[in-house]
Amino acid sequence: MSVLTVLYDADCGVCSHTARLLVRTDKQARLRLVSIQSARLPDMPPRAELMEVLHARDESGRWFQGAAASVEIARRIPIARPLTLYAKLPFAMAILDMMYRSFAANRHAISRMLGLKACQVPAGPRGAATRP
Repeated sequence: MSVLTVLYDADCGVCSHTARLLVRTDKQARLRLVSIQSARLPDMPPRAELMEVLHARDESGRWFQGAAASVEIARRIPIARPLTLYAKLPFAMAILDMMYRSFAANRHAISRMLGLKACQVPAGPRGAATRP
C-alpha cells in the first residue's frame, strides 16, 4: 500500500492532537503527516481550500478531501479499518462527509472546549481569516 501524505492544520489543537495520535498508531509508516503551514507539494490546492477540510495525497498524485481523506487514512491504520467498511454502505460517504464538514467548520471551538491549542484568529466566510 502506498504512503499517504496527510495535511493537517498545525494551529488547530484537535488536528495536531489527531496527527500525533496517527503517528503513534502508524506502525507500518503508511502515513506522512505534514502541517498545511509548511506543506510544499506538487499540484497542491490553494491554502484557503486546504484550511477548510482535511486533505491527503497518495503517491500516485490523487488528492482526497474531507471524509474521503479520513477513509484513506483508515485504510492504512488497522484499528481504524472498520470505518472503511462503513464507508462502502449506500449513502455512508454522504453522511460521513456531512458529519466531517460540520466538525471541520467547528474544529477551533472544539479545540478550545477540550482545552487544546486553538488558533486565535477567528475564521470568516469559507474559512478565510479575519482581523480581530
